[in-house]
Amino acid sequence: MLKRNFCWIVIAVFMLSQTAFAEGINLETVYPYSLEHKNIYKTVGSATNPFYINIESYDAPEPQDVNVEILLPEGLTFNEDDDWQEVKTGKGLIIKRSWTLPANYGQNFDLLYLRANEKLAEGKHDIVVKVSGKSWQKNNNITFTHEFGEKNADAINLQEKQLDSSKFNWYIQSVTLPVDNLGNKDDRIQERTIYIKDTALESFRNRMTGDGATNWAAVFNHPAAHLLLEMRNPQQDTRILKFRAELIGKATGKLAVGLCTASQSDNETEHGWSGKSGIEDASTAMISLDGKKSQAFIIPLYVDYFRVVEGEYNLRVTVFGNGQEKIQEVPITIAKKRSMGLFAVAFSFGCFILVCLTIGQLKKCIFDIGAKGAITIALFAAVAFGSIVVPTTLFGDLLHVFLGPFSGLLTGVLNGVLLYLLVMSLLVIYRKPGIVALMFLLKWMLAGLMFGRFTPLGILSYMVYIVVLESILYISGFYRKQELTSGYVFIVAILIGTADAFITMINLEQMMFFYRLYYADWYIGLYMLINGLLYSSIGSWLGYKVGIKLQQVMGE
Repeated sequence: MLKRNFCWIVIAVFMLSQTAFAEGINLETVYPYSLEHKNIYKTVGSATNPFYINIESYDAPEPQDVNVEILLPEGLTFNEDDDWQEVKTGKGLIIKRSWTLPANYGQNFDLLYLRANEKLAEGKHDIVVKVSGKSWQKNNNITFTHEFGEKNADAINLQEKQLDSSKFNWYIQSVTLPVDNLGNKDDRIQERTIYIKDTALESFRNRMTGDGATNWAAVFNHPAAHLLLEMRNPQQDTRILKFRAELIGKATGKLAVGLCTASQSDNETEHGWSGKSGIEDASTAMISLDGKKSQAFIIPLYVDYFRVVEGEYNLRVTVFGNGQEKIQEVPITIAKKRSMGLFAVAFSFGCFILVCLTIGQLKKCIFDIGAKGAITIALFAAVAFGSIVVPTTLFGDLLHVFLGPFSGLLTGVLNGVLLYLLVMSLLVIYRKPGIVALMFLLKWMLAGLMFGRFTPLGILSYMVYIVVLESILYISGFYRKQELTSGYVFIVAILIGTADAFITMINLEQMMFFYRLYYADWYIGLYMLINGLLYSSIGSWLGYKVGIKLQQVMGE
């Protein structure tokens, strides 16, 4: 009796140990499988769908040999794979293979492609998966629903061409670029043109805006453009496919350098922060067909800014997977963006240098107008600061909340009408070269001291104001005119408005260049017309009237 009980105890312990060991296996099976996990457990027509199997072992003291058997229902066929063996039975098809799971923690997974034929009836079907080790076994049962679907034109055409539909069940319909990250065409950029950064200016731009040295990691991990890939899927397959985009030289027909993946960087650090991607000189991605007849993918393209060369290319798009490959080429242009921003920055620096060279003339202007004149200029600059800079700074953001990008049209009443009213009034009282420069410099110093506006861009902006306005007044003969008439001042007011429109354009282009903003051409034109020409001309004309009155008061 004792011996019998002892035997039962040994058998129980053995069974518990085997059960515990078997519980160290995790089996995961999904059919049909997709990256987005859509349309799970449903197949349509004669589509090809992926079967995903994943086996994980943990807490295993030694490597294990694992046998896998998958019993498919009748009508479900298997695309041949060298690693799997087929065994036909009366109930369907069995596919087998063996794996070795490493000790401690191990994982093996695979993706098989199963295709339905006319023998697969509508309704529910089961796929039975058996995974067994030396002394354990795990079973999974997958239930999926099959529908016949409807015959579509693409499938009929394929049959008429007598092509093997199992090898021709998806293809590339079109490739469109550039698009934005939502797949919309970008009207700002010419079709099939990729604009790239000029790396020679990148560090300069960052230092001028106070960002320090260039963060090349951020530059390389930001797509240069997006591509819209439209795929046709006549038989409504579910597949995991790979995408590759490469540059092909038009003259040579050979692979050209220029594209890269997000993980690649510059030549100094070779293949970058996450190691080699396996495919060089190409942008790569994975896409998943989810059973729709037509499907679009938005794919980022990354550019190696240190190696890419401007010019004409063919963009070769390759989609491949499970032994199938489709290729399409589209002509593209790679160009560096050379906008008005470069001219605006160069012009601003030229104005800065010119003001520095003529600083002696400003000293002479101060001596000519005397202490009374210097005090008057300081007073006008203080009024401009208090009535323009202060309210614009304090309430500008609040207005932007309600009016958005058009808030500048309201604040432009202060920056346009009121500013030029003060400038022209001062010029009527003291008609000397350098008056405008002195007023703007004092206004800039007050703004900098009170609100910390001592920025490189702010300095350049004020230099443009000084040089352009002083030049217009000098060329128009304003300083040499003995007597100011209404007709002449009206013409000068129009010229000042035109000059301010030019200044507005320069300042907007500078902001676009330094801060990577974008203003549409119509938006720039609107600001030049209203804030520049209209407001400034009105302010100059009103300033002439106010200046005459002030001149009479000062004379009395």
